[in-house]
Amino acid sequence: MPERCQPTDDPPPPAAGRAKISDVARAAGVSPAVVSRLLRGDAALRIREETRLRVLAVAEELRYTPNEVARALRSSAVGILGMAVHDTSNPVYSEILAGAQAEASAAGYALLLADADELARTGRAFEKLVRGNRIDGLLLQRGPGGSDATVAKVVSTRLPLLLVNDRTRGEVGSVGLDDEAATYLATRHLTGLGHTRVAHLHLGMPRGRSAARTRGWRRALEEAGLPEGPQLRGGHTTADGQRAMDRLEPGAATGVVVSNVLAAVGAMSSARERGLRVPGDVSVVAVHDVFFAPHLTPPLTVVRMPLRELGRRSAAALLRQLGGEPAPHEVVDDPPPELVVRGSTGPPDR
Repeated sequence: MPERCQPTDDPPPPAAGRAKISDVARAAGVSPAVVSRLLRGDAALRIREETRLRVLAVAEELRYTPNEVARALRSSAVGILGMAVHDTSNPVYSEILAGAQAEASAAGYALLLADADELARTGRAFEKLVRGNRIDGLLLQRGPGGSDATVAKVVSTRLPLLLVNDRTRGEVGSVGLDDEAATYLATRHLTGLGHTRVAHLHLGMPRGRSAARTRGWRRALEEAGLPEGPQLRGGHTTADGQRAMDRLEPGAATGVVVSNVLAAVGAMSSARERGLRVPGDVSVVAVHDVFFAPHLTPPLTVVRMPLRELGRRSAAALLRQLGGEPAPHEVVDDPPPELVVRGSTGPPDR
């Protein structure tokens, strides 16, 4: 197990209250997951003897006492994290999964993939995954129609839960992205090229993420001294994007910000079918980069989001919860969203 940081020579006492698992991990130079697994006697943990002794010495010096509730809940740990996403075929989620898998594996955990929609729809799937003692904690990526009911059901089982690509408050932890910054960058790119009529194909659902991306689009237009362009529900699929672009009035916009990369593919298809040149008649820029975006005709300009880091940070946060830490509420802003200019954007034809 690679050490995450250098151990301190003289572990300081915690600033206030009793020591936390993160205090022990920081002082010993290991991850919180290693401390948790060592102190609960996980026989599958493989670390050097000197590391084991150092962790135990630091825990004793800091008078660390594991959270009794967390320890009781994890007494039957299986070494597996669950991850439920609402569309397992979506290429956006493959990057998130890769990051989560890498972090889980580094901590000695396996990652079990599940369908979030099926989890919400069928009691059998829920019982097998959540109540079946198959996983130690769940990473949940809710779909466009993902309700709080599924979250409440998981919470009622006391299974550690973290929402991925989401923004929450309260007892349920979350790790999200800077959605407002993404559409702000996309819109600034178009206004910088000289576009004065910029439409937005928004997500619609989930409301929080959709609202954040609308704010970014609106803020960039305000800063450029431009009026708001048309807003249409672009959704999450190529069909959604095509329908939205079909509804855009001719000449209403020379630039379009699409809040979902798959919807952007549909939007470009609609433009071609209507005889519009991309980018000659209409420029298109999307949120998220996927493997096929450079190979479209024309190649799609995107705002690349730190999806792999989102997955890694989400898994790390859930592992800290397993060690007794409180649920986190984090936004991944390092690395920040990045504009990747390709062939689908250009100055408007005069």
